[in-house]
Amino acid sequence: MSRFIRGMLAALLAAGMLVGCAAPSEPSEQEPQKQTADEGQATDRAAAQTTADEQTQEDAAEDATAWPRTYVDGLDREVVIEARPERIVALHFGYSEYLLALGITPVGVASLAKAQTFKTLEPYSAELAAAVDVGEVTAPDLERILALEPDLIIASPGVHDDSVEALSEIAPTVFKKNYTVWNETLDDYAQMLGRESEAESYTESTQAILDTVRADLAPLSDKTFLFLRPMGKSVFYIAEWPGYSYHYDRETGFGLLAPEGLPQGGEQIALEALAALNPDYLFLQDSAENDQQALTDLESSSVWASIAAVQQGHIGELDISVNTESPLAVRLAAEQLTEQVEGWD
Repeated sequence: MSRFIRGMLAALLAAGMLVGCAAPSEPSEQEPQKQTADEGQATDRAAAQTTADEQTQEDAAEDATAWPRTYVDGLDREVVIEARPERIVALHFGYSEYLLALGITPVGVASLAKAQTFKTLEPYSAELAAAVDVGEVTAPDLERILALEPDLIIASPGVHDDSVEALSEIAPTVFKKNYTVWNETLDDYAQMLGRESEAESYTESTQAILDTVRADLAPLSDKTFLFLRPMGKSVFYIAEWPGYSYHYDRETGFGLLAPEGLPQGGEQIALEALAALNPDYLFLQDSAENDQQALTDLESSSVWASIAAVQQGHIGELDISVNTESPLAVRLAAEQLTEQVEGWD
């Protein structure tokens, strides 16, 4: 079991011990007889219902002042959203990760079958089973979307621009903004959906995971890490800045050391350029099939064999779904990275 997982479990166990060790209050002489089990359960249900009713009233009061709201989307369009959206269609499967992080299950998702293969979404398989596939990302099915009666559609700039009028006739349609940092994007979704408190909570818990990973990997602070996506024989895409800035951020990310000369805009590099970067740890993040094919193609390469990570057996794999750069992707990358690194040491 990795130190990352042990650390999170220890925190949970410590919280449970604090609760369990709390001293019971002394009963008062005027204290009535203990309730029966049935009476106690009835009281609990009544209290829970009262809390739920109070929360509903609070939400209604908040909605009265928070809605309607005008959202400026990724095409600089001002879209008026009349009420808090509940039935949402995501025209890119990656968008569902942000919705689920905010406690929203989309009613429709483009290329849903692809999303259901992602490890980031495995914990949400039951929720996504109730969603409807609304066609391919590049060719959404308008009839299926209409049948779902959505109150908001989230579209992709550069992909659905020509369909904006048809989509807007079905429901208010917003185009995703292209923020480059996971928490900024989550905050943007929260503004769009009226889920600011959920975003704050999820950001805090995700940051706690990042802090744990940074502490666990601190002993390797002088070792260089590189993350690549195979693009063909001996060609790779550097999965780095700005979308993956959490890899190297020393204050809020994993705190890893980048190879000297690493491009910060993300670009394709050939094997010779990869060897010049010479990382101590190297991770491939594509489908397992593509990762293994890339490694097979490189087996006989003397250039590949000269890289420090290869010589030390520090070649790892991250699931392809980490490429969505969502908060769920950050958490999965944290888990898979620490488990593999600790397995090598």
